[in-house]
Amino acid sequence: MVYQEIKNKLIYSANLIFNTQPLEYFSDTECYVFLYNECNEESFTSLCGQIKEKFLFDLVNSNEIENNSFRFFKKGNHLVCVGYFRCNNSVRIVIDGNTALPDFKPKHIIKKTQTTLWQFEVDHSLIDCGMCYIIRTCTGAFFVIDSAHTYSVNDCERIHDFLRARTPEGEKIHIAGWFITHGHDDHVAQFTNYLDFYMKDTIIDKIYMNLIPLEHRDSDSWMFANKMYDANTRRAIAEHPEIELVRLHTGMTFYIDNLKLDALCSHEDVFPADNTNYNDSSVVLMITAEGSKVLIPGDAGHEESYILEARYPGYLKADIVQQAHHCHFGTTEKFYELVGAKCVLFPATQIKFDETWDVHSTNRKSIEIADGNYYIASNGTVEIDLPYVKGNEKVHPDATFESFKGVYDLWTYSYTPEYKEKLYNEYLSRGGKPIDEYKNGF
Repeated sequence: MVYQEIKNKLIYSANLIFNTQPLEYFSDTECYVFLYNECNEESFTSLCGQIKEKFLFDLVNSNEIENNSFRFFKKGNHLVCVGYFRCNNSVRIVIDGNTALPDFKPKHIIKKTQTTLWQFEVDHSLIDCGMCYIIRTCTGAFFVIDSAHTYSVNDCERIHDFLRARTPEGEKIHIAGWFITHGHDDHVAQFTNYLDFYMKDTIIDKIYMNLIPLEHRDSDSWMFANKMYDANTRRAIAEHPEIELVRLHTGMTFYIDNLKLDALCSHEDVFPADNTNYNDSSVVLMITAEGSKVLIPGDAGHEESYILEARYPGYLKADIVQQAHHCHFGTTEKFYELVGAKCVLFPATQIKFDETWDVHSTNRKSIEIADGNYYIASNGTVEIDLPYVKGNEKVHPDATFESFKGVYDLWTYSYTPEYKEKLYNEYLSRGGKPIDEYKNGF
């Protein structure tokens, strides 16, 4: 009842200030978004003043990202986020009654180690998608992005072993933050398994995400698996109340050790456009560390791409970019032109990369802009020290390879013997261990 009262009173005041009724969007349990169009800076400032002075909320953060202004207010358990977007003179108000706060200000830290980004090679034996990035901060803690598909059957253990090998003996693995871009199974499945199986050896400070609600008006367009894995993710998190859950809202700039992170877009921004493409529920994150910028769009599609291009035409510039949606249909060519990255990371398999080369011009465009400097996740974990220096990337030996029979049995995808042999020889050349199944050819 408290949440409903706060929402009603605050929106009543906003209606008087903007002299109009908003478009209303259900974002999740005790979380609503209210969109006002044809606004001006004076009305935005007036609303923020009322939230602080009339409703007695504390201003916990004031932020500017390019030509956009954001204010964050807190009272008890209730967070109010107000964003003013000058590209279209709109104001979005988020009233969230159930989220922990990120660290809006950097803390004093002692640097102990090299800040490093890894594009982790997920196990693609049976599946051609999946995405996992790991950043070691300067304190030796980790920031993990997504995980891997349920068909990447060993990856829960592989991710754990990777972190364990980079954690001092006798210490628990310290994950300062685990960020989930969206609820697709190839992004969350092994994250939930990790929570189920490896928490005795691990400390996770915070989980960062903003999953689109299962009750969304466009949910009938989503596959059943979307809903199932979303629900399983929420279940796994609920079983670990010791981990703070931060619902990321656009405009949040927060800090984890020496990482500065900007939440640039989420499903809340796609409204009032439709979200039949579940990928457009991705939270888009810009990471700045040691003077280098890394842009993570997750699986963002065209709707989010248009929003990002309009709001942040200058701020999108980054040194490293993750290719959206595994090199499938995703963000636009203009998006990659604005990013202008010197290094492109493809969370994809070589097979899928080859299949999409002639289909999606965005892949060719981002590689052209990077002057041919790109890395495909299936070809070995890529290690990049920050600050980024082009040419200093290190590719680890190729750890997994396709089970062509298993892929065919699951997906009925078949490949010519010549193409299989080519892939296998390239796998061996990257340090992959010989596989008995293929010793007599294809």
